[in-house]
Amino acid sequence: MWLRTLRLENFRNYETLELSLERGFNFFVGPNGSGKTSILEAVSYLAVARSLRGASDGEVVKWGASGFGVGGEVVVGESSRNVVLRYSKPGGKDVGVDGEALAKLSDLVGVLRVAWFCPEDTWITKGGPGARRKLVDLTLCQIDARYLAALTNYKRALKQRNEALLSWSPDEESDRIVEVWTERLVKYGSTVVAGRLALIPRFSEAVSRYQSAVAGEDELTLEYRSSVALGDGDGTGGDPAHDERAVAEFFRRALERKGEDERRRGFTLVGPHRDDLDVKLNGRTLRAFGSQGQHRTAAIALKLGEAAVLDVDGQGVVVLLDDILSELDERRAGSLVELVGTHGQALMTSTRSMPGDAERGGENTMFRVEAGEVRRK
Repeated sequence: MWLRTLRLENFRNYETLELSLERGFNFFVGPNGSGKTSILEAVSYLAVARSLRGASDGEVVKWGASGFGVGGEVVVGESSRNVVLRYSKPGGKDVGVDGEALAKLSDLVGVLRVAWFCPEDTWITKGGPGARRKLVDLTLCQIDARYLAALTNYKRALKQRNEALLSWSPDEESDRIVEVWTERLVKYGSTVVAGRLALIPRFSEAVSRYQSAVAGEDELTLEYRSSVALGDGDGTGGDPAHDERAVAEFFRRALERKGEDERRRGFTLVGPHRDDLDVKLNGRTLRAFGSQGQHRTAAIALKLGEAAVLDVDGQGVVVLLDDILSELDERRAGSLVELVGTHGQALMTSTRSMPGDAERGGENTMFRVEAGEVRRK
C-alpha cells in the first residue's frame, strides 16, 4: 500500500499542488515554515479524514478560501483507488473513492493506512494516559472497522451517561435514564477493551523488537492497565484472553461498585476512557524515571511498532516522519531510516540532509520545499 500521487487545493499555504511520489523514501527538505509538514498532514486526511497534527478542518484552509480539497491515488498490489476529500466551511466534509461518494467519513478508514512520527511523540511516554490511549485507538481504528464504530458509539454513550449522572436525583426516572446509558456504555466499551487487550501482545512484541534494533540492550514492554478488565476497578491490568462477554460482565460489576460514588460526583469513574498503557523499560515504568534520550528512543520504537501492526496483512503502510532527524544523532537517524524502509513507503521532512547514504539509492526521492513550492531534485 502506497501513495502514487497527492493533489492539494487551498490547503494550508498551497493554492494548488500535484506531486508524483515514489514507493520508497520521499524526502522533503527545506527551512521551517516552508510547507513540508503540510504535505504529511494532507496525507493524513486521506487516511483518517482529519489532521493528525490535531488541527481543526477550518485551520487548514488557505487564507481567503472557503474550503480545501485533498486527493490521491492509493496503490494496493496491482490495483489502485482514487480518493478525494473536500471540505467547505458551510457544508463540512465529504469523501469519494473511485468517483463514488462514501455514506460516512468512517468508511474511508483502511483505504490508506498511515503511521505518523513527530518530535512531540515523546509525550506518549512522558505525558498522561490520554496520549497512549490515542496511539492504541488510532492504530486499531485503521485496521478494524468494528472497533472504530464501537469507540465512536462509546464516546457518545459516555457523554450522555455523564450528563445523566450530573443531573441525577433520587427518583426512579433518573435511575432509569442512567441505566439506559449504562447498558450502551457496557455494550460498546466491552468491544473497545477486548480489542485493546487483543492488540497489546502483538504491539508489545513489535515494540520490543524495534527497541532492541535502535537502542541495543534495553528492553521495552507494554502492559494494558484496565479499570474494568479484571472487574476490580483498581487499574492493575487485564487478561488478554478475556472476550467481550467476560469484559462486559467485569465492566458492569465495576460500574455497580462505583455507582454511589458516580452519582455523587456526577461522572463515570470506570471504563476504557480511564485506562492506560504502561510503557516499561527494563521492567520499570518509563514515565516515572526515564531520561530524555530514553523517552525519545521509546517513542520511536512505539511508532515503528505501530507501523508494524498496521502492516498486519503485508500490504504495507505509509510512514510519515516529521522533522525526526533533528532529535536524533547520526547513528540512530540512520537506523530509523533503515527500519522504516521495511514497511514500504515513507514521507520524511527535514531541515537538514538525510543521514548516511539516504540521498542515494534505488527508491529514494528528494524534494526541495521553499515558500510553498515543491521541486523534485
